Amino acid sequence: IELAREVARKSIVLLKNKNNALPLKPDIGQIYVTGHNAADVNVLIGNYFGVSSQMVTILEGIAGHAWPTTVVQYSQGLLVGQKEVAISGMNYNASNADATVAVIGLSPLEEGEQGDAIASSYDGDRERIELPAPQMEFIKDLRKRCGDRPLVVVVCGGSAMAFPEIHELADAVLWVGYPGEQGGNALGDVLFGNAVPSGKLPVSFVKRVEDLPPFDDYALAGRTYRYMDVEPLFPFGFGLSYTKFEFSELELSRSSITKGASLKVLVSVTNTGDYRAEEVVQLYLSDVEGSVPLPKYALKSFQRVKLWPGETKQLEFEVTPKMLEMINEAGEAQIEPGQFKVYISSSTPSQRSMDLGATPFVEAAFSVR
Repeated sequence: IELAREVARKSIVLLKNKNNALPLKPDIGQIYVTGHNAADVNVLIGNYFGVSSQMVTILEGIAGHAWPTTVVQYSQGLLVGQKEVAISGMNYNASNADATVAVIGLSPLEEGEQGDAIASSYDGDRERIELPAPQMEFIKDLRKRCGDRPLVVVVCGGSAMAFPEIHELADAVLWVGYPGEQGGNALGDVLFGNAVPSGKLPVSFVKRVEDLPPFDDYALAGRTYRYMDVEPLFPFGFGLSYTKFEFSELELSRSSITKGASLKVLVSVTNTGDYRAEEVVQLYLSDVEGSVPLPKYALKSFQRVKLWPGETKQLEFEVTPKMLEMINEAGEAQIEPGQFKVYISSSTPSQRSMDLGATPFVEAAFSVR
């Protein structure tokens, strides 16, 4: 049980935290929980699952973590797969609550296989990558009723989603995927500050379905973070924390290596914030002079490190010959001589990542001869 809870905690991704809306403060008087996924066990386990006797819904997790002096109110607000929504009167509790937590997104009833997606019009497929329109209207109304009080949006689902408007409206946004049997307790840990989020997105979230290239062939142009030529809503590898980190003192063991040789990479990571927390430090490589179309950058290694406030640790990575290989037009793996770049980052090493609050990345160059 504790392992399931730990895994869920480490997978929760903090996408936005305006004015440090999270974690919720101990003196909060009333929390309003709403949304069709808040009390649904289906969003814990996804489409392929075993049956557990220890299921903890998100609503149960929030109620179980709330302080004794805090009142937790709940209303479902929406139904799974609802096509239209009558907003009037539904969200009145948000007008009086000190903070509102809206749990939305998708569920296995809307996406999935083997006939489970009974709320889907396309047998588990999705025609659009955007969230259903009723959910958008639901969040808009909540925002109006919350006023200047925090609106926290928790997004469930097993695939990438586009919700730029919700990102703008909410004070904090968390993506939890399908978090497993202890998902409710894990989210409660994060919301109330018993744990600091450290999850990273395993895919890129685009802003709109039109940003995805058509599947006319199997070419990778424009696909995945490695070849994407549009600015994503949230980049691959992205995820914020309650604290701040800094990368410094990036050193390469050599500035030039021969084919078949390895390279050591050293970097210092400092927790410059106020919370003890973990960061997933990511190493990306870029072949600057490839003779065939190659990724802009590709994740090759990562390490998870835990730091106290003010603490610095030095991490060591190894760039192996395998990491430098590319596939030529004959379908053969080879290492081409030329210039390479190595990036140490907390997300895809891009301006978009930093605009969203990711730790500024550091980079260095080396050559292969």
